[in-house]
Amino acid sequence: MKKIDLNSDMGESFGKYKLGNDEEIMKYITSANIACGFHAGDPHVLKYTIQLAKETNTAVGAHPGLPDLIGFGRRAMDVTPEELYDYCVYQIGAAQAFCAALDVSLQHVKCHGILESMTTERPELAEAIAAAVKDVDPNLLYMTIAGTRLYQTCKEAGLRVAGEAYGDRAYNEDGTLVSRKLPGSVITDAKVVVERIMQFLETGSMPTYQGGTVKVDAQSICMHGDTPGAATMIKALREQLDANEIEVVPVGTLV
Repeated sequence: MKKIDLNSDMGESFGKYKLGNDEEIMKYITSANIACGFHAGDPHVLKYTIQLAKETNTAVGAHPGLPDLIGFGRRAMDVTPEELYDYCVYQIGAAQAFCAALDVSLQHVKCHGILESMTTERPELAEAIAAAVKDVDPNLLYMTIAGTRLYQTCKEAGLRVAGEAYGDRAYNEDGTLVSRKLPGSVITDAKVVVERIMQFLETGSMPTYQGGTVKVDAQSICMHGDTPGAATMIKALREQLDANEIEVVPVGTLV
């Protein structure tokens, strides 16, 4: 029997503004990446989402981002390694504190949005993120796209690392994600999402934007909670995984 984790970005509402359908999605995933208040979320949403994860037996991860609520953490910022280190420690610490208050373990860290591509272009930023995670708790797992600079940097720092495959995002031939600015970069058809992930589980490859395939090393499947129709797609995917007797478990049990 194959095993895989199913993760999603959660806790991205802010004040009276609601984003995503966390209550429904949390029923089907096994790891939740919870926003910590910089790109999305606030203290009340953070606490509520961790409590929701506890009630559904979903593993909790901190999801730090850049301090850009308006841009949802998907716009590059000119930050120094020292600033990014502090941003990550601050946000992981917030998640960690609520986990302690609610008697929940913090399983992993996964950075949000533009940070992946920023660390590809500036290796010193990847080192800052790895150092922040390790300094807060060296037992935390780091999750990101396998093979990237950030993945390799965290691995070299001695952290446990997990790769992820994106069900609702298109891939380039080199394994990077297609820019959200391009049409078709975000996939909103549940049938297509299921077909892509089943192909990955059978072959280890994902279809690319250019019409080919690319090998992907992943222990987790990511579905974004803010993608239109996310709850419907995640439910369909989980049902297909269950039907194929693929055990869906928290990523911390696989790495």
